[in-house]
Amino acid sequence: MAEYSITVEMDQNTVKALKDSGYYMYGFKAVRGQSSGMPTVWFSSQNFLTDTTLTWEENYQAYISNDQIESNVVIHASAKADIDLGQTMNVDNVGNVSVTGEGTAGAISIMNNSTTQYTCGMSQQNPSGDYTTLCAFPLYGNGLDLIVPIETVLLMFATKPVKTATVIAQAFAQGALIDLTGVSSRSLSFDINKGWDAASATWMKKIAANSPLQPLLILPQVSESKAARRLAAAAA
Repeated sequence: MAEYSITVEMDQNTVKALKDSGYYMYGFKAVRGQSSGMPTVWFSSQNFLTDTTLTWEENYQAYISNDQIESNVVIHASAKADIDLGQTMNVDNVGNVSVTGEGTAGAISIMNNSTTQYTCGMSQQNPSGDYTTLCAFPLYGNGLDLIVPIETVLLMFATKPVKTATVIAQAFAQGALIDLTGVSSRSLSFDINKGWDAASATWMKKIAANSPLQPLLILPQVSESKAARRLAAAAA
């Protein structure tokens, strides 16, 4: 099982200012899925020091919920199951779930075998070891959702207390979008006045406060991306 980590370095003045003001470090994680999905808070922590290393593994769950996908709503996993990439979680006509080995390679599949609409998504173990939702998608009756985890993480500090699994539409503050594609670790720094910094590295992108999070964290499936490129080319 692959392990990933991000190390955040801060000086003592920054750590003191963050703690004195009651800041939280928030984390989000990107996925590929249908465009109607929304990101949720993956982790929230006030346990940070001058050198803080966040570590996680590729351990996943799939879930369904009766909660509505609306900004600031906490998504409760009403039924869930451990799942691996390439497997399918099936939902029966009364909302019970079971996992089979048949699915789409590299993706988590969620099949609704009922006529009831649910919210669905995937969870991943966060740096605290808890399974927490990454995203929320509508799962229509007799519908199939495919979700692909991506090793891209968004970090930000904010004083507003927000529960994990909460649907968030906009960035609380300046954030750092960190791409771990092809690597297992990254290191960057944060300063209370200057913000995030990774020197000239192209794998980190600063995200402005109030930026919409959906286009950053809910990416289209590869087939959707190809179709969009074909339409753009035809219109040119």
